[in-house]
Amino acid sequence: MNLRRIWATTASTAVISAAALPAFAESTKRDDGDQPGESMGTLYAVLWFVVLPLVITGLLALLVMGPSWTSAARNSTRDGFLDDPTLADRQVNQSDRSQLTN
Repeated sequence: MNLRRIWATTASTAVISAAALPAFAESTKRDDGDQPGESMGTLYAVLWFVVLPLVITGLLALLVMGPSWTSAARNSTRDGFLDDPTLADRQVNQSDRSQLTN
């Protein structure tokens, strides 16, 4: 049992190491057509990868939550829930009920 475990560990370590070898290749050698541009500054990177996603998230939240801030939306809710479109809690008198069933 121990010999199997040692063999499996050694084999998996060798496969992982062999897969990582291209990462240690010479970094100064360029591929055909590979022309890196200017490096991105720290402030520019923070703008694109932190500020811009936060602004987009804030705009989406505003578009989703904004309509509930109006007085019409507040007036159409009871106990925090939207009005029941079926008006199930409405009392219907007998004459109206007979007209509905006929």
